[in-house]
Amino acid sequence: MTNLTAELDQRLKHALKGICQEAGLLADEAELIKYTNNAVYRLPTHGVVVRFGAGDLASQRADHVARIATWLQANDAPAVRLAPALTQPVLFENYSATIWQLLEGSNPDWTGAELAAPLLGWHKLTPMPGLKQWDPFSSARSRLAMADGLPADDHAWLTQQWSETESDYRALIPDLQMGLLHGDAYIGNLLREPTGRFVLCDFDGTSIGPLAYDLVVAAVSALRFGATQDHEALATAYGLDVTTLPSWPVLRRIRELVLVTSVITDLCNRPEIAKVHAHRLSTLRSGVPELWHRYK
Repeated sequence: MTNLTAELDQRLKHALKGICQEAGLLADEAELIKYTNNAVYRLPTHGVVVRFGAGDLASQRADHVARIATWLQANDAPAVRLAPALTQPVLFENYSATIWQLLEGSNPDWTGAELAAPLLGWHKLTPMPGLKQWDPFSSARSRLAMADGLPADDHAWLTQQWSETESDYRALIPDLQMGLLHGDAYIGNLLREPTGRFVLCDFDGTSIGPLAYDLVVAAVSALRFGATQDHEALATAYGLDVTTLPSWPVLRRIRELVLVTSVITDLCNRPEIAKVHAHRLSTLRSGVPELWHRYK
């Protein structure tokens, strides 16, 4: 269960109620699934999931995600569908929300092997016209600019790391295979349709980018969270072990930096998240190969 301060809990419930009213839904039986960058609530009565964030960045992401989801559905891509009959994103005060069909997820029996088919399906598609280029660096700069509760020394270190890693990545671009990138392909973003087909959710990072990065996510999870079997199963089923590529060290560094930058905009209101974040950042700075804990 995601741990929130009482103040944050009330703020999110207020936002959810307003969003549901705008969409013609009832929020009475809502269940919080998770809250990292976005709050995600399950509404079992309506068979939907509501996902929302606050501010300009959340608004931009919601617009992007709604466009991507519509295009993915038109191309029958292995991707979760937006809830029908709604104009999306749904807006309320400073919040922007997308509302999705509720599917099976979080099955402990699923492994990296189940990720391979939807990823291969994505990577074979010709990207949507006008789709943005993958740019985790701009997103990182935005989060650093809005950091709340991050010590000044850590802020300076992260800023320098992102700058150096961006330079390393730009030098690699001519040698990378580019295509339709999911951007955060891990088992937590895997769902299963009633037909049995596995699909992906969470399109915030969907863009034109290095396809190898979609495999880097599992490879870094093996190193940082001990999910070695998932990485090995994905590599076998997909047909590529990303850790053998020349781009691996740089793409790995980007993923690790993403994992310590994603929550820095709201550490003050999330004490449990702040503890996990502090451990991740201290071990990354020191180079100690300790396992990390997941945000809850």
